[in-house]
Amino acid sequence: MANDEQKSPEAKEAERKAVDEQGGETPLEIDQLLKDASVLSKEFDPAAPDPTLELYEQHEARLQEEAAILEEACAIVLPEIKLVAKPIRAAFTESEPSENQAELESLSGSLPARYRQTDWLDLPAFQLDGATNYLGAFTDAQDGDSGVFTSKGSYLLVDGRLVEVHGLGTWRVMGNDLRNTRHTIVSTREVTSKEVVSDASMTDLFMKLRRSLHLGLEALEGQHVPDLAERRTRLDEIVVQYIAIVRGLAEGLRRVGDSPA
Repeated sequence: MANDEQKSPEAKEAERKAVDEQGGETPLEIDQLLKDASVLSKEFDPAAPDPTLELYEQHEARLQEEAAILEEACAIVLPEIKLVAKPIRAAFTESEPSENQAELESLSGSLPARYRQTDWLDLPAFQLDGATNYLGAFTDAQDGDSGVFTSKGSYLLVDGRLVEVHGLGTWRVMGNDLRNTRHTIVSTREVTSKEVVSDASMTDLFMKLRRSLHLGLEALEGQHVPDLAERRTRLDEIVVQYIAIVRGLAEGLRRVGDSPA
């Protein structure tokens, strides 16, 4: 039997769903428990039709379709991404920390230490999405203040896998500058395309992927793959099709509440 490290993200997600189905209550049972506990009113009927359940199902269906779109888009740009990808671990160590890095890693605990041993951290990757939270630094910090920040990034590995990495760091204000003083990895995992689109904006993903097909770095001169023009055209076709769907959705949303369905 394959261990957790050998299982694909899809297999892990299927297992999680199976556990949830076996060990958890259905929405109907949960509503009944809430009613019995007087959290919901006596007039509430758990067995009555609930449009929010259908909304949930439609939302899940949309995520599945967007995940398939992301997979095709990633396959289109992957040949070009391989030219500029660099290891995720290297991105965390691009600049020399100005404070004790070992201290931060020790304070993070033993589980993050194991995460930092993940082998694919040393594989070339391209960042699809990411965010950093400086936790008040830009609004309340003064000269000499210090604090912590958290980071999260989704990456496309050159072998086609999607992964997620969380980081923890420290910052310090020096005059008018906010500087990162340390940054370390605290969590890693392989993810599915559905998990990526659940967490990231399709617009941001499209923009990042499209730009990867239009890189003008001198170091790439003569290295672009022969069918680059065709792949640029295909990605734009996908984006245009998606725009039409979003435009239709926006038009429909404007009518919500105007009249009974």
